[in-house]
Amino acid sequence: MDYRLLYTQRALNDLAEIIGHIAEDEADAASRFGSSLLDHVDLLARFPRMGSIIGKRPRVRKLLHSPFLIYYQVDDDKHIVEVLHIRHGARKPPGSELRG
Repeated sequence: MDYRLLYTQRALNDLAEIIGHIAEDEADAASRFGSSLLDHVDLLARFPRMGSIIGKRPRVRKLLHSPFLIYYQVDDDKHIVEVLHIRHGARKPPGSELRG
């Protein structure tokens, strides 16, 4: 049974900011990258554990879509994957702002 994907408002804002930034230089590239990122995240519905566990936050996992990291958590009881945050991999890892 596939899991349902949910995006937090924060993750949606992150995505809009990323796409907007890329679109400043090239709109087509922004569209292609956004579609590619969302297609990659969609795989979590079938493979919720394909991302790696974050050591200090065992309920939160991360999936690399270079150069971005997608942070998410899995609720097995409700069959939900919740995308929490999307950030550039060169930035410092998130701290207490992620639930988990």
